Amino acid sequence: MWTCPKCNRIFAKASQLHSCQNIPLNKHFVNKPQAKFLFDHLSRVIGEKIGKIKVISLPCCVHLFGQYDFLAALPKKEKLEVRFALDRKLDSPRLKQSVPLSANSVKNCLDINMAEEIDSELIGWISESYHLKD
Repeated sequence: MWTCPKCNRIFAKASQLHSCQNIPLNKHFVNKPQAKFLFDHLSRVIGEKIGKIKVISLPCCVHLFGQYDFLAALPKKEKLEVRFALDRKLDSPRLKQSVPLSANSVKNCLDINMAEEIDSELIGWISESYHLKD
């Protein structure tokens, strides 16, 4: 584990190439109140049911960290897109995309449109991602 001394992001490898640029979290949610509501609700549920998180606001999206970077959130006008890695491709109609990252890792992507979609199935998948590198 390596923490960048400039931006405090945590990486698996020392001196991993990255951008240290951060932006204020609220910039991601300008004119996106539904996405902000969903992000706040998701973050609260993850904190209550899975574990402690740290929010890192990058120019591209918002990352959630536990021990590792386990979820990226991309606020959209009326929804929240989330991306998380697992050691398998999920087989669910909820997924909009699954992309192999390596031989042992798949990025699974889905949209959250309503708070009710932050259910036990989704929290189970996110918990797997949170604990993947434990």
